[in-house]
Amino acid sequence: MQMTKGERLVAEMMGDIPPFGYPVLTEQHPFLRKVIAFMKSKTAWNGTATELLWVLQDDYTPLNTDAKLLRKYSPKLFEEHGIRTCFSRTGRKRIVTLQSKFPCQ
Repeated sequence: MQMTKGERLVAEMMGDIPPFGYPVLTEQHPFLRKVIAFMKSKTAWNGTATELLWVLQDDYTPLNTDAKLLRKYSPKLFEEHGIRTCFSRTGRKRIVTLQSKFPCQ
């Protein structure tokens, strides 16, 4: 039985299968590198995790994985690149705020 990308990434994260040939959920994941490159030319970005995938033109990372990657790796990885990540909620939306060298508000 073939797994979807999201199912495979979750299985890797849980340690259920080896990550042969697929990006592993680490700070080396392509999505996180795209976020760092994207924020080099910006001072701030605000939106949902799905909107971030759209802005980055990332059609590889599953929708339910991008927010997990941001929550798990952003503190240590992004701090060294001067990027702060904050999460908030407005109504039914979960908002991701990325800021370069500024505290989240």
